[in-house]
Amino acid sequence: MRCVQEYPGVCTVDRNPEFYAFADSYWASEGEATTSGSPVATVAYEAETGKIPIKGMGYKGPFTGPGWDSIWTDMSEIVRPTRDGVYGREFISTIVDVGSKRRFLQFDNGNPTHLSRSLQVSLPILFDYMPTNLNSRSVLESIAGASVIADTYFIASPAQAEQLSEAQQHRLIPLISSNHIQDDVDLIRRARLVELEACDPSQFVNAQAQLLKINPNVVISVRLPLTQSATDQAARLVQNGVDVIHLAANYHGEELNKEAPRFIKDLIREVQGKLVTESSRDDVTLIASGGITRAEHVPKAIICGADLVAIDTTILVALQSRFEGECVSSELGKIAPEPFDLSWGEQRLVNLLASWHDQLIEILSAMGIRDVRRLRGDVGRAMFNEDLEREAFRDIERRN
Repeated sequence: MRCVQEYPGVCTVDRNPEFYAFADSYWASEGEATTSGSPVATVAYEAETGKIPIKGMGYKGPFTGPGWDSIWTDMSEIVRPTRDGVYGREFISTIVDVGSKRRFLQFDNGNPTHLSRSLQVSLPILFDYMPTNLNSRSVLESIAGASVIADTYFIASPAQAEQLSEAQQHRLIPLISSNHIQDDVDLIRRARLVELEACDPSQFVNAQAQLLKINPNVVISVRLPLTQSATDQAARLVQNGVDVIHLAANYHGEELNKEAPRFIKDLIREVQGKLVTESSRDDVTLIASGGITRAEHVPKAIICGADLVAIDTTILVALQSRFEGECVSSELGKIAPEPFDLSWGEQRLVNLLASWHDQLIEILSAMGIRDVRRLRGDVGRAMFNEDLEREAFRDIERRN
């Protein structure tokens, strides 16, 4: 490697680009502005080994880029022994609470209403719903098995749940339409958390009443597509007593139904800011999904205001599924259905979560934070390139 190090303009060593060309353009372009090369290669390494990818030759590329790459995490200059990361002398918790956290008890004829309903997940990462065109029996069973081993949850439709055994459904979050609640009573009765497909805040109250009648202890989530009106809808859902809001961008992390879409980080911050302004942020859990393809994106999404994230196409890349064309949304994306050994797929997803867990521990330790829940919405732990440029150019204009 001496030639590469001493004469980088003359001699370079790169992977054959065709080797990792089974994903789409988002995965390809996203690697051009990051510190660790191709995101496909990185996820493949994490899924294979379960280790943190480390490169010792240094990074010579740009220090900012689009999307998540416009956020720099701000490390503490002086921290406690947590700076030792995964080898630290202090315990660092990655447990998150999912559900409602009511501040006051309300009573109706002497009976308490609006009780807190929540559950704990050992890692702030869920497996998101993968539609039929981006799924297969092998993918689905690998996700279900990995969820049990890693103590997390996965979102799937009732039709997909029928393909799984009762043991494989142990960590299932059924994705149910508010118009077909009575069709899935048995599934709802067994579930600890249920996610409703996108519904109007006014329809949620009726759906919530039906769900709680079937299972009084179930945590209720609403899947909210990140459109232009998502912020106002989120505020109305919280007013109506929702436990969890799943903020879902497209698979490229972009706002839906807009010609000039904003990126998911800006949308999360907008929802977070709205709920903080209305003093209702602590009443609800926010899940964010879309465009989360690297371990570093998890703490960045939490800094923006999410409690936890749900990964989607990252699952397919970890399982080496071949994309057929662009995979922008659940309607347009498609993969080649290739069967594989269940234990192989299950272990690769467990390895991926293990690697991302260690990287989350490393970044929390560098910040001196011992509980990931304290990172939520703490924008002081990050620097946003847009804000820095705005301040810098404003100072230049003032001097001129």
